[in-house]
Amino acid sequence: MWRKVVRVGAMIGDGLAQRISFNFWFKRHRLVLVWALVVLSASCSSPSRSSTASPELSPPQGLAHFYKALDVLKVGKRKSNLVILHLGDSHIALDYMTGEMRQRWQALFGNGGRGLPPGVPYRYFAPQGYDITMTSDWSVASSLQGDTAGLFGISGFRVEAARPEARMKLTTGYDIETIEIEAYGGPDSGSLFLTLGSAAPLRLSTRRATSGVVFLRVPAAKVHEVVLAPMGDGVVTLLGWSMLGSSDHPGLRYDSYGISGATLDTTRHWTFAIVDEEIQRLAPDLILLGYGTNEGFNDHLDVEAYGLRYTDFVRHLQALVPQASIVMLGAFDAARHAEEGDGQLCETGWATPPKLGEVRNAQRAVARKTGLGFIDGSLVMNGPCGIAPWVNQDPPLAWPDHVHLRPEGARRAGAFFWDEIMSAYMARRITPE
Repeated sequence: MWRKVVRVGAMIGDGLAQRISFNFWFKRHRLVLVWALVVLSASCSSPSRSSTASPELSPPQGLAHFYKALDVLKVGKRKSNLVILHLGDSHIALDYMTGEMRQRWQALFGNGGRGLPPGVPYRYFAPQGYDITMTSDWSVASSLQGDTAGLFGISGFRVEAARPEARMKLTTGYDIETIEIEAYGGPDSGSLFLTLGSAAPLRLSTRRATSGVVFLRVPAAKVHEVVLAPMGDGVVTLLGWSMLGSSDHPGLRYDSYGISGATLDTTRHWTFAIVDEEIQRLAPDLILLGYGTNEGFNDHLDVEAYGLRYTDFVRHLQALVPQASIVMLGAFDAARHAEEGDGQLCETGWATPPKLGEVRNAQRAVARKTGLGFIDGSLVMNGPCGIAPWVNQDPPLAWPDHVHLRPEGARRAGAFFWDEIMSAYMARRITPE
């Protein structure tokens, strides 16, 4: 009997927009232009004029540690990967936006790899650069609904299996030099077979005397295929796995975990004894928070209470990893079928949800109060009602639901956020005296 196999697939609709404004083109490519002009200026200067780093440009709010960490990595004095952790909703779950940001950072600072949620946790899971399949012998649980029993870490998902027939396979064109597997084990937990390329399977136990997180780290020899399967001696519970580069050559690691439909309150469904241990072990240098769009569609949202909950969440992160820079990506623009009492009418039959702007303002206030960086996500599309032109242009950059971005639109969003975070850093790298 054939078992059902779940395969990662990409959403349709990819394509480069034909009508690209000069303003957007310049914003997307301005760092390359600035870099080229600066280097040209330096090379053409007289011998008496030198090019040096400019210390006068201060990092934007919330980014001081991240900029310093980039400097240390760039000069080869970093002993471990620089780590970015990105949490949020469907804009993060569909890896086109985060994939654009990851590609840009790793092109400059080295590919340190990434963490992944376990297996194939949802239908449109499409991690850029990886192909993952999973048999239906694995059961998947999501933290989206608060009534889901069981344990969750920062990925927001877990998968479980006991039968040896259960298989999880990852292939990639990247060199994998270290595998990290995160499981939840106890006295009755089972073992895993880990197969790296064509090597013989390794047996890894997730059993421990008392229940808790089990971190398994295995060196690999630049493999491109990884297979996991239970041995059959007990239930195996996986919370995530990571595909990393060489520990001898640190680079930039970017872990992005998103859940379609997630709000900030989804994080309250996680098991914080696990989450706290994960984040402290990961020790991120930059945390990006991408919530807010879904909250904006909740007409009954108490915005003041939402701001207080967000403040508490941020304070908790700051206590866990006080060295980390934290940047809040404010709610994206979106629209819905117009109803009485809705906000700004964007086009015939579509309007901005009335709470969306309030959520964005509350997020901005939380960032200001807690010292976080803040980037207004609506500016990706030039502000409120900007989603409508993205839906209607040919080819479109957003889906007809007026919420989700098509692949090229998501990549533009990634380019926008990367520019906002990195512009000041790139501008101070080489400045003619």
